[in-house]
Amino acid sequence: MRFILIIAILVLSSSCTVLEHGADNTVEFGKTIWGSSTRALEEARVKAITKTYNKTYWDCVRSAIAVIGNKKWVIFKKDEIKGYVVVMGVTGCVNTTEIGIFFDELSDTQTRIEISSLSTNAKRKVAKGLFHGLDIAFGYLPPDPPEPKAPLKIDQNSTKSVP
Repeated sequence: MRFILIIAILVLSSSCTVLEHGADNTVEFGKTIWGSSTRALEEARVKAITKTYNKTYWDCVRSAIAVIGNKKWVIFKKDEIKGYVVVMGVTGCVNTTEIGIFFDELSDTQTRIEISSLSTNAKRKVAKGLFHGLDIAFGYLPPDPPEPKAPLKIDQNSTKSVP
C-alpha cells in the first residue's frame, strides 16, 4: 500500500510539472530523483576551473577519457555529443562525489575544458590531475618518471632477499 502511495505521489507531481513547465523539466525531475541529473554540475560551472587547449574538440574528449582511465576514476555519465563527462571515485574524496568535465568547442582548433563540482576539494583534485595528464598527452610536459620500486628487504637470518 505504501509503495502505491509513493508511486501515486510521483505521478501526480510529475503531471503537475508537465502542466506548469513542459516535458523537458519532467525529464530533468525524473533524472534528479534517479540521481543522474547534471543540473547542479552545470550550475556550478560559474565557479569552474578552466583551461583552454589549442586542440580539436575530439582530441580533447578522447585524451580526457584516456586520462580518466589512467587515473582509475569512474565514469558515471558521459555524453560526448553534448560535451560532458561526469566522474566519481576520486582518491581522497567521498566515493560518490560527482565532478563534471565540460568541453566547449571555441573554434575548429581550440577547446575549453571546465571542471565543476559542488565539492571544491574534488574539483581541484580532478582539475590538477586531468590538466596535468592532458598536458603530457599533448606534449606540453614530459612524461612523469615511473614510480620507483620498493627496495628489497634483506632477511638477516637468511642469504635470500625478500621482496
